[in-house]
Amino acid sequence: MSRLPNIISASRAATAVIMLFFPVFSVPFWLIYSWCGLSDMIDGPIARKMNAESELGSRIDSLADLVFVVCACIMILPAITLPVWIWIWVAAIGIAKTVAICIGSSRQHRLAVPHSRANKLTGLLLFCLPFALIWLDPVIPSIIVCAVATLSVK
Repeated sequence: MSRLPNIISASRAATAVIMLFFPVFSVPFWLIYSWCGLSDMIDGPIARKMNAESELGSRIDSLADLVFVVCACIMILPAITLPVWIWIWVAAIGIAKTVAICIGSSRQHRLAVPHSRANKLTGLLLFCLPFALIWLDPVIPSIIVCAVATLSVK
């Protein structure tokens, strides 16, 4: 039972890949996308409650997050239209976050992905962004997510 958090995290990676086989914004896409977000929210608290936190679990969680983000981007980004300046902003954030992770990792001699409140808020807003696209023009929610993501770079 102490493996449950790791199983939940690993399921996020597996279902994110399965998401690639469904049309973007279809019911199966939304179900899988929602499971991926929910699993990301519950695996850590379950690990802490079960006293099952581990370095392996942290790595599985980070890898599952990466797989989910890549799969979601593969699906969602081609389906939306944004001005070039937003794409430039997104690229700048990506570069800044990558540099921050590399610097932190070299200092700590292990992969260092900060789980700060600002990063968690950025992740939550980024997760909610596709849902916002149902009702809103993508520019406004994208600006909000980019602004918070910019402020979370350390």
